Amino acid sequence: MLNRLFARGFERFYHARNQKKTCARQLEHDTFDGEEYTIDAFDDRYRPYFDHPGEFYLPPPALDDLRFREGLHPREPVVDGPGVNAAEGPAMRRMIFDSPIKSRDEGNDSVPFKWFTGTGAPARAFLLFVPGWGRRSQSFEEEMCRSWAARGIDTGLMTKPYHQARAPEGSFSGEYFISANLFWTIANFRQCVSEIRAVLRHMRPRYEAIGLFGMSSGGFQAGLAATCEPVDFHFPFITGCQLGSITWHGLITQFVRRDLERKGMDEASLNKVWRITDLDVVGRFSQARHVRHYIAKYDSVVPTRYQQRLWEVYGRQSRVDLESSHYSAYFRRHFIVDDVTRFIEGHLR
Repeated sequence: MLNRLFARGFERFYHARNQKKTCARQLEHDTFDGEEYTIDAFDDRYRPYFDHPGEFYLPPPALDDLRFREGLHPREPVVDGPGVNAAEGPAMRRMIFDSPIKSRDEGNDSVPFKWFTGTGAPARAFLLFVPGWGRRSQSFEEEMCRSWAARGIDTGLMTKPYHQARAPEGSFSGEYFISANLFWTIANFRQCVSEIRAVLRHMRPRYEAIGLFGMSSGGFQAGLAATCEPVDFHFPFITGCQLGSITWHGLITQFVRRDLERKGMDEASLNKVWRITDLDVVGRFSQARHVRHYIAKYDSVVPTRYQQRLWEVYGRQSRVDLESSHYSAYFRRHFIVDDVTRFIEGHLR
């Protein structure tokens, strides 16, 4: 009971201090690939991809032409933290690559990427961390990535479309990524998934095993990428499925719901139009060999029932129930790093 009270109270307190405003860019003509759709017309057009998600999320051959280059995104601040030099601990290389799918926003189409490597023997495994929605910084993710690298698992950390350095001037991080602009949101998911796929393909020949760690919204896109690319490990962390319902009932997406209601949308319609992005629909095609879930028992951001549903979609595989809410899962980060490490090492023997 005390754990639940603390978790829920911390969630409400944190949310009150960090409430998001509505998306300032409400599109009069919300298109997908240049075409306008009704919900029913979009569903009819893209329903065949429910059985072939890799074809929907498959961009041009640029997937196999990922060219990492050393450097910073023009909007990325130059801040060196501990562990940048190998002598101080895990090394972090600051990279950048071009998104395989273009959004016609030059700043958004360059992807900052951080590659963390240990100082001992070459790592056998690589883990790509896909962050959540609306993150202002990557300090939490960087800490976990450094910890994994120190334990012999190389890690990568990407910046998602319209987040942090990729956020257009005047917008908050993630403002344009998920919104009441239905088809733009789908396009953003597709762009993000293409970037994850490109990184996985780049890393596959360099490591014995590769995996995904998808946090919150990042779990949506990581899961979609796993329907398209084989991975050895997949760790869904405080994430779920039934995206329309998560948006409708989640604590931090109530401003999106209000914007949708002004457009005459309801929960059922939202679930319908976002089905191609929903693991409840396409998750059965996951190509992950080993899956381990981290489910927050008192979550009101990604309500726990939708996390449990994702666990069912993936065949009720290994799971850990955290005595936490969405935000208070932060306090379990050291346990999660250790648990992921043991899980990977146990399957590499």
